[in-house]
Amino acid sequence: MKKEFKSISWKIWSTMTRTIMILFIMVLLANITIIKNIKDNFILSQLEDSAEVIINLDSNSLKKDEMNDTLNAAIFRMEKNGGDYSIILNKFSKSLFMNKNCDNELIDKIVSQIIKNGILSNKGIVKENSLSYYYYIDWSADTSSALVFLTSSQRETKFQIEIFIIILFFLIISFFTSRITAKKIAEPIEKLELFAEEIAKRNWNAQVPKTDPDEIGLLANALEKMRDSLKISEERDRQFLQSTSHDLKTPVMIIKGYAQSLLDGVGVDSEISAAEVIKNEAERLERRITQLLKLNTLSHSLEYSENREFIRLDRLLKSLISKFMVVRPELNWNLTLKELEIKGDPEALLIAFENILENQLRYAKNSISIKMNVTDKSEIIISNDGSFFELEDPMFIFQPYKKDRSGKFGLGLAIVKQVIESHKGSIVAYNVENGVEFKINFYL
Repeated sequence: MKKEFKSISWKIWSTMTRTIMILFIMVLLANITIIKNIKDNFILSQLEDSAEVIINLDSNSLKKDEMNDTLNAAIFRMEKNGGDYSIILNKFSKSLFMNKNCDNELIDKIVSQIIKNGILSNKGIVKENSLSYYYYIDWSADTSSALVFLTSSQRETKFQIEIFIIILFFLIISFFTSRITAKKIAEPIEKLELFAEEIAKRNWNAQVPKTDPDEIGLLANALEKMRDSLKISEERDRQFLQSTSHDLKTPVMIIKGYAQSLLDGVGVDSEISAAEVIKNEAERLERRITQLLKLNTLSHSLEYSENREFIRLDRLLKSLISKFMVVRPELNWNLTLKELEIKGDPEALLIAFENILENQLRYAKNSISIKMNVTDKSEIIISNDGSFFELEDPMFIFQPYKKDRSGKFGLGLAIVKQVIESHKGSIVAYNVENGVEFKINFYL
């Protein structure tokens, strides 16, 4: 099932919005619970301190049956009277609590809560309408009477509404700002998407969009490198196809020409010489096709082949050299071979060293030298006294269908490089004083 497309801008915006809403809910809950608890504890603490001061200043007056009416504090006394309590209020408390057309309902409510909580609790809160009433109790030694100190505070409903409105206002603003931010973050990614689409269309002239030096900038640089690499690869493929078609078309053209001449009976010295030319060109064509097949199949077979075994390269070279000595017996072979064993594909390595020795045989004038050094980085140096590389960079000879020193195109050294590198090795070519040299390293 195909998933619904969601732009990265929408994802960023929705994530930011959810985060802001969670913070909004947390702040709201904190205001309702934590802030309220802090406020209640602070008022009760202040009430207790004030009560202690009043008790210390006028303890005698507070113990009288009729408390001093000049004391401007909300205080009343509770005295046990059988199974009930009698209430004594000073003048200030009467004016505060008894003139609200509710008689002493509030006082009764407070007393009921005090009795319910018992002597172990000396403070509490009673809510009435829009007010919160805080009380502190000072029990007598025999717990038969108690002084109750009161204060009140406007309940924070209005304050909570104001806080809610402020937070909601900032929440609405944050929705828009997060949308703008998300769009700004997603904009360079959308531009990179368009750039990638142009690359997919092989538009190598497409310019990578400008980005900030961040992760998106790194992605832009990576896409630019990919474009350049694909451009080079396409150019190599184009040159490869041109060279291949040229190299294959030439022997085909010669074969067709001689065959037509034989059919027409004109333009040839003898049928034998014409047949010899056709045979040679057919063999040349066969070699080119074989090399092409090797080049295209080796990369796949080397990558996925499980045919890996330990191979003695010194023995492999000795076997090949004994065959090539017969081809040009006049050549002088200078050999310094040492025991060298690597794990690899025997068929691929045979092809690689066969190709490089064929190259030496083709260009050597008088001698070929092969020297092996076995260390942590095993080294094989193959050189000949032929003509120098005329290329500015001799490594170009390892590219498919690059012209060799005779001006011909070939695949042999490209196959060599591919095989050596697939065995975690390297090969380089360079001019030396008496000719050219190839150095092969295997990292054991």
